[in-house]
Amino acid sequence: MRNPFVIEGYSGKEYFCDREEEVSDMIKALRSGRNITLASPRRMGKTGLIKRVFEEAKEQGVKCFYFDIFNTKSLNDFIQLFANELLGGLDGPITTAFNAFAKAFKSCRPVLTPDSVTGMPSMTIEMRPGEEVHTLKEIFNYIASSDKECYIAIDEFQQVTEYPETNMEALLRSYIQFVPNATFVFAGSKKHLMQEMFSSPKRPFYQSTQPMPLRAIDKDKYRDFAVSWFRKAGERKLPSECFDHIYDTVMGHTWYIQYWLSILFDYSNDEISMTDVEYALNKILKLEEDNFNQYNRLMTDAQRRVAVAVAKEITVSQPYSNTFIKKYDLPATSTVKSAIKQLTDKDFLIEENGVYSVYNRFFMLWLQRL
Repeated sequence: MRNPFVIEGYSGKEYFCDREEEVSDMIKALRSGRNITLASPRRMGKTGLIKRVFEEAKEQGVKCFYFDIFNTKSLNDFIQLFANELLGGLDGPITTAFNAFAKAFKSCRPVLTPDSVTGMPSMTIEMRPGEEVHTLKEIFNYIASSDKECYIAIDEFQQVTEYPETNMEALLRSYIQFVPNATFVFAGSKKHLMQEMFSSPKRPFYQSTQPMPLRAIDKDKYRDFAVSWFRKAGERKLPSECFDHIYDTVMGHTWYIQYWLSILFDYSNDEISMTDVEYALNKILKLEEDNFNQYNRLMTDAQRRVAVAVAKEITVSQPYSNTFIKKYDLPATSTVKSAIKQLTDKDFLIEENGVYSVYNRFFMLWLQRL
């Protein structure tokens, strides 16, 4: 059987663990026309949850679109990604979509090109310089003119705050509110930025969505999920203490649990032991070692010392206290403050409710061994 512990993408609801309450809440909100803000650290399972909800929605005839803007740098990039996701998805066959798109858009033109592998046509758009705002408006008008119900998920939405165009939030809000047949999911991994964007009275998206924080999957349900998959693979036994050790070590963070279980599934026999669990972890740290060495080189000496100290503590609520600084022989408080800010900005550390930890849980375990 295939390895059931998926670490990339979405492979269907049978490989999706729990989140029943979140799935139900999201479906209810979307059906009622309430936009959603989904904020959580990266690799907690936002994309999987969205794809799971969209799977249900598609069965009811809803048109669903998902695009991740993490790597976009400007409004132009955003439009290209958005338009390419819509093309062929809203109006059926590519030739039908091409004609509909050509009629709806004046500021750009669709272009059909054959796929280099399959030979099937695909469609992109060509925009005239300086017409980005008009094109964006036409995209939303195109959606609104359709008679189809749409759910649109924009992942890493906080990225729009990094665009050189300073009015992106206001621009998007002004168009989104006039698309009655589309409901939006705004997902993001920068929790503080997402909260500021959607809860500050000074921001355009103020109180325009239903917030939905994404927390760790319940340990008991996750354990049942994992144990059942090992059992299906030839009655293999995953003891509770083995799973609990994995879950607790990475603090319930979904992707790291999945990765660890995936390696354990491939490199263990029928009777799984803590020795197998540790072997799987060492295998992961070895596989990731080049990446972790690169992270290490990107840090200054002060940043590295602070990162190692946080890793060894696992979580730190008072990183500027004399107790913490003296325990790990760290530099002056001002230097520690600067290091923590820089490490957080670079996503080496994450802060949640005033508590700091190393963002990448496997990097945390690697740092503990330095």
